[in-house]
Amino acid sequence: MSRPRARERKPAWLRTFVSKTSPLVVTVCEGCGLYVIEDRETVWESWDYGCVAGDDLTVAIILGRPLTRVTWLPSVGHPLLRSVSGSVGIRPDGQYLAGHTCHLARVSVKPFTPPKRERSPGKPWGGPKLSKQEIAEFKRIWNMPYSQLKHEKTPTNKVGQGDEIQALF
Repeated sequence: MSRPRARERKPAWLRTFVSKTSPLVVTVCEGCGLYVIEDRETVWESWDYGCVAGDDLTVAIILGRPLTRVTWLPSVGHPLLRSVSGSVGIRPDGQYLAGHTCHLARVSVKPFTPPKRERSPGKPWGGPKLSKQEIAEFKRIWNMPYSQLKHEKTPTNKVGQGDEIQALF
């Protein structure tokens, strides 16, 4: 049995969207020859590869196309598909894939864009606050030659009556 031949070029963004560890697979539909995304996790389902969002979401609902929500998992680097029931569970800010129906045009061909990570404006890093003395000590040790650094003693903080705790700075 030969593999079906694709009638279109495979979009480049599908390679990053569907990773090797993902339960999703990009294949060619045997009926129409278009690329589809198959979810092979539980029940095998075929989805068109265009990201449905905004006005396209309204079109998909009017056409009665089944939808699945794309949930991006940054920890594993691939998306999961979550079923929605009709128009229940659909949010206007979500990204979806429309169900594939052979010989019908896709609802959308927009590439999927993973959500940007949230960070507060003006604060690039929320690390510890260091005093000017601590920064100067760090710079002194950082710029010290290794031969001299081997003989450097660790500063100590004296606490109470003779108890000593070693500290970095």
